[in-house]
Amino acid sequence: MTSFLKATMRRRLIASLVFCVAFVATVALAGDLPSGVLAKSRWIELTEADFDAALARVPERLRFEFAANPKRVQGVLNSLLVTKTLAAQARAHGTRPIATDPHGMGTDDDRALAAGELARIESDASRDFDAKRGTFEAKAREMYELDRDKYLAPEEVRLSDIAIEIKQRGEDAALVRAKEARQRIVAGDDFAKVAREYSDDPTTRDKGGALPFVSRARLAKEYADAAFALSQIGEISQPIKAPSAYHIVRLDERHPARQLTFDEVRDRIMATLRVRYVAEQRDARIKAINSDSTLEVNQAAIDALVTHVNPALLDSTVPKKPQPSK
Repeated sequence: MTSFLKATMRRRLIASLVFCVAFVATVALAGDLPSGVLAKSRWIELTEADFDAALARVPERLRFEFAANPKRVQGVLNSLLVTKTLAAQARAHGTRPIATDPHGMGTDDDRALAAGELARIESDASRDFDAKRGTFEAKAREMYELDRDKYLAPEEVRLSDIAIEIKQRGEDAALVRAKEARQRIVAGDDFAKVAREYSDDPTTRDKGGALPFVSRARLAKEYADAAFALSQIGEISQPIKAPSAYHIVRLDERHPARQLTFDEVRDRIMATLRVRYVAEQRDARIKAINSDSTLEVNQAAIDALVTHVNPALLDSTVPKKPQPSK
């Protein structure tokens, strides 16, 4: 996985924590926490000011509806809790901040530090995976043996192809030209020579129509059905109507489906295990934030954040009563 893709996924994770976590904490009485403090742990204090700042990031036209939804309010608080805690842990660990989504919850500094801390967690997990490579390779072999059918190489064919575009020539004219090309080949003309003269596909025309090995799944159904129905090497198809062209195809070589060996799929399985392990370590850190025994939540203050309104006023599908004419 590229560093760019990892960074993108990390930014999306920070932005989407609202959907991933929920408070699991000791609920404190309102008087147990200072005024304006919604939640507190050994790492952070989450305040009404933090919530107000986060709500200010919501487009103004959406804030009323947003604040009236208890799940959305709770989601913002959950996201802030995780972001602020990760940021505090990053400061404690000396973690460098990294660029993150400018539209997420929390201050710019907190989000950058939280993203950096997630990156550090992932890096540590990846090194831990490498240190335990033998154990994970044994797991990979077990996965292979338990689900060998998952690791089959599909049947593949190598073809030569002449494509006559329908849009460019019209369907009738394209079919006539395809039949003409086939007739010349059947009569003894060299396929590559005819392809260079007749094919409208610039990527294969200069190669005499030669294509690399391909599986059925990578071809349009109409094309695949006709091409894979060819049984003899050198056999020439009838004109095949595909979505955008008529094709004349020659079967050049066939590889039957076969069982891939463990050595052939080891790297693929190990890559899957690495991604899974890193994600598990990252998720464990986030869950630990919510199960922190020092976390206290002022639920009464949180409930008071929600704007209580008639839900019908927020539902644009509810028909409005006509106003009397004056």
